[in-house]
Amino acid sequence: MKPLEGVKVVELATYFAAPSCARLLADWGADVIKVESPKGDPYRTAYKGQRTPQFEEGCPSFDCENSNKKFIALDTKTESGRNALLKLVAEADVFITNNRLKALQKMRLTYEDLSEQFPGLVYADILGYGPKGPDKDKPGYDYTVFYSRSGFMADLSPKGQDVMNTIAGFGDHVCGITLASGICAALYRKKTTGLGDHVSVSLYQTAIHAISNGLLGAYYGRQFPRLHNDCNSPLLTSHKCKDGEWIYLSMPEYNKMFPIICEKIFDRPDLAADPRYNTIAEANKRMEEVVQIVADIFATQDSDYWVEKMVANDIAHEKVGHFKDVLTDEQAWANDYLIKYTYPSGDECIFPAAPVDFASYPERPFVHAGKIGHDTRDILKTVGYTDAQIDAMIAAGEAVIN
Repeated sequence: MKPLEGVKVVELATYFAAPSCARLLADWGADVIKVESPKGDPYRTAYKGQRTPQFEEGCPSFDCENSNKKFIALDTKTESGRNALLKLVAEADVFITNNRLKALQKMRLTYEDLSEQFPGLVYADILGYGPKGPDKDKPGYDYTVFYSRSGFMADLSPKGQDVMNTIAGFGDHVCGITLASGICAALYRKKTTGLGDHVSVSLYQTAIHAISNGLLGAYYGRQFPRLHNDCNSPLLTSHKCKDGEWIYLSMPEYNKMFPIICEKIFDRPDLAADPRYNTIAEANKRMEEVVQIVADIFATQDSDYWVEKMVANDIAHEKVGHFKDVLTDEQAWANDYLIKYTYPSGDECIFPAAPVDFASYPERPFVHAGKIGHDTRDILKTVGYTDAQIDAMIAAGEAVIN
């Protein structure tokens, strides 16, 4: 049995965050119906002509957030389209949206509207800045809220340099996973009480949680952004090797690990015995100096040399990789973290699998998104519409079938 088998989800959402949440639920076995406008989710074509390819069957970027779903296209601004949506919601366990509150109020699809009609419904939404405060109605994306407002973009960039050039969807995916966990908790509550709940997360909220250590540092006077050598320990930062590659060390127990790395990795017992450097209390008095000493040592050899020695001595480290490296990473493929998918046209793409494993459900399902309204007729029939009624809705522009 699939973990969420039998759970019915209706998604009224666009772009990344909420659709990525619904995709996780679909991956875990939920029956997810994505409701789009007659023109479709704008993410289907948002990057057309840019560097993301689009095949005849669809767009890999869109499919990444919308695989394993069913697709219906309704004009929910019309009474007929809204009524069809409500019939779907009436049979659903979960309703997911990332529409702004003003739009939901116009369509009479707020939590207050739906919970009154369907008290067992888990109503899940994603906002930009949260439901209260001066910016509650401000449009928000992960670029502007998760990255920019939180300090993530500026304070994790090197001091004195341009802010980082981000990738789309990072904050959205954090938000989507967070919402999925909240939905599962609400479903458990529903199982015991019969009542639904309002599960809400925002991009700003999840960003604040994600950067918690940065906030603590700022509260206690840590200055951000930082230069590379402005770190808490030479064993908790990255170092550039002779071949230009970087290695990141992660050894929080400085007093224990500094002598070990000096003797077994650096072949420098003199450093291990030096009272100026071999305890964190003393190292803190001259941190830039000790960081530079360790950096100079790493610069004497290529990265593979250091990796081999640290692997042999069970030292926590990692060679700083690139996105392209993940695509061929044996570790990722061995654990089925990636899915190689072939479209009907023969075009291929690699997608990330859902980031949770279940011993009872080892499958990694992946079916690319259907066209706008791909399943409209079949879905409407499940809630009692006849072919004649469906044809009338299509003729009036209240529903779309492709």
